[in-house]
Amino acid sequence: MKHEEENVKIITLKDLWEIVRQKWLVLVLVAVFSAVGVLVVHHATFTPRYASTATLYILRQNEREAAQKADADFSLALKVVNDCTYLLKSHAVVDEVIDRANLEIEYKDFQELITTRNPENTRILEVTVEADTPQNAKKIVDMLCEIGQEKISEAMGFQQVNLYEHGTLEQEPSNRMRHMTAVLFGIMMAVVTYAVFLVRFLLDDRIHTDEDIEKYLHVSVLGTIPNADEDRRHKKYAYYRSAAQNSTGRRSVKK
Repeated sequence: MKHEEENVKIITLKDLWEIVRQKWLVLVLVAVFSAVGVLVVHHATFTPRYASTATLYILRQNEREAAQKADADFSLALKVVNDCTYLLKSHAVVDEVIDRANLEIEYKDFQELITTRNPENTRILEVTVEADTPQNAKKIVDMLCEIGQEKISEAMGFQQVNLYEHGTLEQEPSNRMRHMTAVLFGIMMAVVTYAVFLVRFLLDDRIHTDEDIEKYLHVSVLGTIPNADEDRRHKKYAYYRSAAQNSTGRRSVKK
């Protein structure tokens, strides 16, 4: 049991830093090539998409009459926001938008292009639609909100939704990759590479130092021969050179 505890490899901060010191060039190259590679792939396969956002304001019909019950009205309106979000993405609304705008797209695919956001503690619903051009995005989101107003009014029996702001006209693609995203991807790949080196270090059970000999073999090191391999290479080279010189000398004597 004692030997098993001694054979457990303990990782220190020095070991972690040593991996960085030895492999820093590989880690840097992995980060750089990963960031550049993802930007190149993104640029080669990039199809611009444009987003337009319209704003709906949720209220109750008798809001003025119920001013003294503002808190209860506000709580109810927040629940209505969730209902409106569901109804905006329903077949009744989406299918009519597809028909009026003459869009060649399936219901599920179009539904994925619609996103909604309700700022915290507000009765505001921001509706965003993506399309191939800024003009189409604005046209579709305005149509979606206008049809949604009608369908929501029919479903709830009274006016609940006002179109506060029509869709924006954004000229910058909404799906363009930012450079910071590529940088973060490069850093992530460098971390993954470092993790691979760390696993290799943990699985490496070879003996590298004098401390490893004493720890795993339980014997004392009496001495070391520095650069033994280098000395052997020099000795082989000296022997070959001497043999070549002797061979040349014998040929000259024969002549």
